[in-house]
Amino acid sequence: MSIVEYGVQDRQLTPKERWVCFSALFFFGFIAAFNLFKAPPVLGFIAQDLMLSADMVGMIMTSYSICALVFAFPGMWIMHKLGVKFSVILSGIIMLLGTVIICFSGDTATFMVGRALEGCAYGLICVIGPNIMVRLFPLKNQGLCMGIWSQWIPVGTLLAGLVAPALFSFMGDWRSIWWFSLILEAIALVWMLACVKMPLVPENTINDGDTSKLKKPQKSFMLAGIMMSVAFFFWAYVYVDNINQMYPTYLQDVMGLDVTMAAMPTNLIALITIPFGIIVGIISDKLNCRKALLWIPYLVVALIIFFLAFNQEGGMPAVWGFAVLMGLCASCIPTCTRSIIPVLVPEPGKTDLALTVMAFVTGLAQCCATFTTMSIGAFGWLGNAQFVAAPCALIACICVFVFAKNDKKVMKLRAEEQAD
Repeated sequence: MSIVEYGVQDRQLTPKERWVCFSALFFFGFIAAFNLFKAPPVLGFIAQDLMLSADMVGMIMTSYSICALVFAFPGMWIMHKLGVKFSVILSGIIMLLGTVIICFSGDTATFMVGRALEGCAYGLICVIGPNIMVRLFPLKNQGLCMGIWSQWIPVGTLLAGLVAPALFSFMGDWRSIWWFSLILEAIALVWMLACVKMPLVPENTINDGDTSKLKKPQKSFMLAGIMMSVAFFFWAYVYVDNINQMYPTYLQDVMGLDVTMAAMPTNLIALITIPFGIIVGIISDKLNCRKALLWIPYLVVALIIFFLAFNQEGGMPAVWGFAVLMGLCASCIPTCTRSIIPVLVPEPGKTDLALTVMAFVTGLAQCCATFTTMSIGAFGWLGNAQFVAAPCALIACICVFVFAKNDKKVMKLRAEEQAD
């Protein structure tokens, strides 16, 4: 058996096997996201303990974004050449090794080596995860599985926000957070070894799970698929750089909130996103309304960023109203971007490429965090919101509205292509 065939069964998977496999992958995914966000609550203590310079403290977070950027296209190549299961197991081992190194680190160089390895694993799962879903589940279930998968970042964010400060307060040592993640990573690795399986024939190449009915050639709207990823760059820049990272600072500096209260609106966004993201996935499967569930939320984001988020005159009602609306929009955009791409670009190789571009632009957007701080310094909080962040969301809205095809019509086309 070749490495590529590792984990591939001699038959199609049952629905139960698909979801057990998905559960193992999702657990690993949100642990990777937890590893990204576990550092910020204790950055100052890490810097003091290891005597890190200001530049190196910044790299603790930036290294993850760089790895997501660097490993996007190599990650796709690794998956194609080494197979799905071997690739995710390799990612798990790299992450485990990075965390072990940090647990025993006593200097800056050792710590940063471990952090880079954790980031490499994060970069790989960013690419491999969504590309597995189109192989594992039929097209009719892509909304649901992508809806759940898209919550890996919110779940990891919430876990880090709750666990990291509590562990540090209880243990008094920032390494306790890494020891905790080491336990989770070991569980994830064992779970993936036991439960990650791939069907004999990828589901995106056959009709209704019947291996004797290979799909006929289908028209690909490659430009539309790529433009969905381009639009997602603007989403990642607005949400990750301007809101997830900078909004608590705005609430402290401008609105006068303490650290705990300043974190609550971004936590609320994540709490809303998790259940509603799954609901949106189910709705998109049933109604084939992914395009509408993309351009309308992008437009809403542009409006609430412009009028509510950073408008001090609105006070706290504006802040909480923004958080609720942003959470609902965040439920739609990642889920529907990931689920509309396989509809627009059904050919497996092209689907992989379009989803990999999405992972690449996500890392690229995260690397633009420095630009956000420069923009805030130049224009102020409200100026940055109205002249930079809101126009970015509007550009994404226009990209989707102009380039995306009506997915209800595309699904009808797919049925006609297979019926001929």
